[in-house]
Amino acid sequence: MRMYTKAGRSRWPYVIGAAVVVVGVAGGIAYSAAQPGERTAVATSEPSASAPATPGRSGAGDGGGDVAPTGCLGGQDRTADMVLAAQKSAKHTSFGAVEVATSFYRFLWQYPYPSVADSGTVSTTVMADTATDVWKDIAASYVAAGNDATQGVVPAGTPFHTSTTNGLWRVTEDSTVDRVTVELAVGYVIDGALSPSKVAGIGLVMVWQNSAWHVESGTAVDQTKLAAGGQRYTGGC
Repeated sequence: MRMYTKAGRSRWPYVIGAAVVVVGVAGGIAYSAAQPGERTAVATSEPSASAPATPGRSGAGDGGGDVAPTGCLGGQDRTADMVLAAQKSAKHTSFGAVEVATSFYRFLWQYPYPSVADSGTVSTTVMADTATDVWKDIAASYVAAGNDATQGVVPAGTPFHTSTTNGLWRVTEDSTVDRVTVELAVGYVIDGALSPSKVAGIGLVMVWQNSAWHVESGTAVDQTKLAAGGQRYTGGC
């Protein structure tokens, strides 16, 4: 999961969508795809809430009698223990996949980075057996990124993490019972303050293995569908 190509372009972003810039507008989100150094903000109308959906037919998820994603399963700490607690608690439903994907992203996308020990724990426990070696090696990705994981979205060396408060999630239409693609958009907390204009997004392929949800790979976010039909977390932290 090395963060940069030889050309210097981020390989994580499916994390921020090749420098996707997102701004809050009237309680919703708007995306503008831009190359690093070309960040821009755009306005949009407030996205309407999407209705509960038939499994496999929309981004709402099946639920299967599960509680809708809170965005805080596992607790508020951004540690390996939090991710493992979420993984242990999450049910075999699309909602469970969303919660584990969210806990993984909350852990992954922060600076200062998690400890090498915590990164190793998440790599060995939460990453899927079918994930590539590059995706599994979280600690190496942090080393490759230096102090500028966001490529300037957050100034290099500035402490940040993410918040699911007012965040959005979506399950893609091609998801199945054991393989769920989750798209997320969450807010940046920079130097302890929730940013009014910066949001990070990620697409994660979650697979059910060994009676738990695991992260297999990243995928591009359908920005239009997430902005227009994404669901809000019921809690957030």
